[in-house]
Amino acid sequence: MALILGAALPDLPPAGLRGLCLRWETALAPRLAPEQMAHIRRFAPDGPALAARASRLLARLLLLRGLQSLGALRPDLCLERDMAGRPLLSGWRVSFSHSGRAAFCALERGPGGPCEQDARRDAPECHPGLGLDAEALDSPPPAARAFTDGETKKTARDALRRWAVKEAVLKAMGLGLSHDPALICSGRHGGRAGMLRFRGQNLRWRVLACPGHWLCLARNAEYPVPAVSLRWLTAGQITNGRCRS
Repeated sequence: MALILGAALPDLPPAGLRGLCLRWETALAPRLAPEQMAHIRRFAPDGPALAARASRLLARLLLLRGLQSLGALRPDLCLERDMAGRPLLSGWRVSFSHSGRAAFCALERGPGGPCEQDARRDAPECHPGLGLDAEALDSPPPAARAFTDGETKKTARDALRRWAVKEAVLKAMGLGLSHDPALICSGRHGGRAGMLRFRGQNLRWRVLACPGHWLCLARNAEYPVPAVSLRWLTAGQITNGRCRS
């Protein structure tokens, strides 16, 4: 099963959000490798970057809540980052997304063992192959250059759906926006699922219903198609939960 958890960013004044970030960072510190913590600290605890910092912390708390709900939160859990900056967790495929309104985490069981050492060296065949992207429905549409002439975009809402597909696929491949999103075919108008082949890889994508968002999950098509469970949590459910083993 692929589990996706999402939660809205708390609606707090800057001082309150800064204090919450400090509490979250303290709680997460034992679970995050230095590279993960360094990534979070790239976002300043004030000004426009404060919300981005809170969102990164919230996504990692969602990961802990997801593992806890699956009975898989181990005392030695440590979330790492590979050379491309992708989340790396022994025995799991993980992907995060941030819409500016909410944070999201997708996880499913994956291979463990020696291949993870290769993943840290950025070996493509060992990449987790899971990509999640969320786009708030009230976000401005992407630039026209992100699409081909054949990708019909009747509305800004459909352009955002297509953008979610493209980002999720690029994440699943471990490429991110280092590649031109116009090269990724986002399917027919209104399509909620599809397959594509890009750079020798076959991928499936699926758009899910989510409050106020387009949410797309993309995966390597070589893996069996799992059931997908989407859970929307409140801040209270996250911060009051027992994120311990």
